[in-house]
Amino acid sequence: MMELIASTRMYDVAPAAQAAWHALLGAAQARAGLDARFVEYRWPTPIGELWGLPGLYGAFMCGWPYALALQAGRAYTAVASVVPDWPAYQGQPRYRSEFLVRADSPWCTLADAAGSRYGWMVRDSQSGWNAPRAVLAKLAIHGGALFSESKGPYGNPRGLLRALAGNEIDLTAVDGWYLDLLRVHDADALAGLRTLAYTPWTPNPLLVAGPDVDSATAARLSRVLLTMHEDPQHAQLLRDARVARFVLPEAARYVRLIDMEREALARGYPEIR
Repeated sequence: MMELIASTRMYDVAPAAQAAWHALLGAAQARAGLDARFVEYRWPTPIGELWGLPGLYGAFMCGWPYALALQAGRAYTAVASVVPDWPAYQGQPRYRSEFLVRADSPWCTLADAAGSRYGWMVRDSQSGWNAPRAVLAKLAIHGGALFSESKGPYGNPRGLLRALAGNEIDLTAVDGWYLDLLRVHDADALAGLRTLAYTPWTPNPLLVAGPDVDSATAARLSRVLLTMHEDPQHAQLLRDARVARFVLPEAARYVRLIDMEREALARGYPEIR
């Protein structure tokens, strides 16, 4: 029998956050009558390697790579998507990236940051690459360089925050859902930093099952997650993870993330530069 593995690496912003995710998803797995072993796969191991592991079952996956995999015929099963419980999300399974600068920066707009040093996370990230590139492509003149330096990969949001606070870079873009969790669990990590601008809202990362996990097994976990908010005994688990509820992802919404890539390429901006 195939061993099932799960991962909350993308949103393990602090030990308490990881514990909340594991408790919530562990309860869902138990209710579904299945057991998946949590794996961490921390940086510097590329997260793309995690998504390629056999038996992937209830692991967070970025929406853009999910869409690219669908396009390439490597179909992951969409298990569930999270509706975060902060008011800004307006009850929707969405997120955005925040462009961050140091608090003492004089800039008021992204255009003000032209000629500065940009730091990026990894190239296979919606929030850390595809979404900010789509915004920055509109500022670059005929696809030319917007920054004096473009530095990366920093690998994860924490790496970017340290680089920004340490004056290695002047501007970066970080997953806003990650930052909201960080503001709850480790606000000191954002000391001396502020948000300059936002990308548009896009569908947030989703929990998936790998191509080698049969759809019936994936559906068992999906059914449990989609109804957890209706059961009072799970209310505290949801609150601890800052989850309002789980919803079924719409694949078509994720496929549109590929359009952001195409638009940047059409503007002659294949790299954040």
